[in-house]
Amino acid sequence: MNNKVRLIIIILILFIAGSFTVAYVMWNKPQRKVENEKGIEVTSAQLVKDYQANEAEANKKYLDKAIQVTGVVADIKNNQEGNSTITLSSDDAFTGVFCTLKEKPVNVTTGSTIIIKGICSGMLSDVRLREAVVVNK
Repeated sequence: MNNKVRLIIIILILFIAGSFTVAYVMWNKPQRKVENEKGIEVTSAQLVKDYQANEAEANKKYLDKAIQVTGVVADIKNNQEGNSTITLSSDDAFTGVFCTLKEKPVNVTTGSTIIIKGICSGMLSDVRLREAVVVNK
């Protein structure tokens, strides 16, 4: 075998080994625990107002950060994956804060005021929180 072919094989082996190493590290990366983070405290009405007023500025302030939202429960359901969801109402009848919970909520009823902490995913039709937990009922 000539030196050129040998060099290409060595580079290919190093590339494959590096790719597997990166994939292994990414796969085994520790999960973020929102319960242990200090959340930005805000009401559901204020969070929705911030996003409706200026989505880019609201994203700078809230996106991918732990936020602690106080609001009135408008709806409790399960999503397509079977996870529990809670929608908190706001001053806008068509927009709220949609929270996908880590665990099924206990003793949470429609119309009650609760505090939920989660990671903000931005706004679609509602402001979205993922990996949320009920802090206080």
